[in-house]
Amino acid sequence: MPIPPDALAALPRPFTARLLLNRLGRALRRRGWRVEHRYAETLPVLRVHFPDVAGLGESVTVVGGDGGWWYRSSTGELLAPCSDVELAVLRVMTSLDRWIAAAGSSWRTDGV
Repeated sequence: MPIPPDALAALPRPFTARLLLNRLGRALRRRGWRVEHRYAETLPVLRVHFPDVAGLGESVTVVGGDGGWWYRSSTGELLAPCSDVELAVLRVMTSLDRWIAAAGSSWRTDGV
């Protein structure tokens, strides 16, 4: 569900956002992704990188959406409800795999 990245959206309290982003970060780390917490800013952000490609990554925030809190990509796309971490992980992985494919690399993190 794409929405403009600068669209006004309900934001959770920083503690809630950090809790939800930590959950996503742990799930991504288990699959070999490198994550970086950027929580000093007003809007907590989880930065996700390929382990060997530090300059390429995705920024994920938490916003209010249809029925609750959602993970949102830096492009403004609502990735998945925060209650469905596995779907969010899949969407982040798919998004980053597209970037690598566009760059002409066959590097993957899922062991396939």
